[in-house]
Amino acid sequence: MVPERPLDAEAIGTCHREYGPMLERYAWAMVRDWSLAADAVQLAFIALARFGGDVAPEARKNWLFRVVYREAVRLRQKQAGRSGSADSEQILRESHASYELEPVDKILQEETNAELTRWIQELPEEQRRVLELRIYHDKTFAEIADELSIPLGTALSRMRLAVERLRAKSIKNQ
Repeated sequence: MVPERPLDAEAIGTCHREYGPMLERYAWAMVRDWSLAADAVQLAFIALARFGGDVAPEARKNWLFRVVYREAVRLRQKQAGRSGSADSEQILRESHASYELEPVDKILQEETNAELTRWIQELPEEQRRVLELRIYHDKTFAEIADELSIPLGTALSRMRLAVERLRAKSIKNQ
């Protein structure tokens, strides 16, 4: 088993401020219960504190979303199998999920991130700009349209085209 590689408290705090509200809304959309959503996010940040040292800073947001997804699914299943409400303390104690990256997985993740970054840079400028504003700056499409002085439909179309190009490259390279 790979040893834990903790992440420093300052980085965890930064991630929590930046992504916490988004992660809670995401978890709530899956479990439809604010308490369970908060538990899923809490478990994700516990995992980040324990294993986040293996996650590249630019990959932390996506990593957290994957962990929240897994925890929300697990909590929803646990709640469905239990009469009454879920006990948060027991769920925290029973969480056996391991989120450390194996050395090979870490190398593959870094290669994938580098490849994806290269593909994004190869996109046409107008598509790349919309994609970057949406993903890296977490802007809404309305904000993107305003910032770029383009119609909302154009911003949406450019994003769709960018995603289609990236998906095609991904399928081609599998």
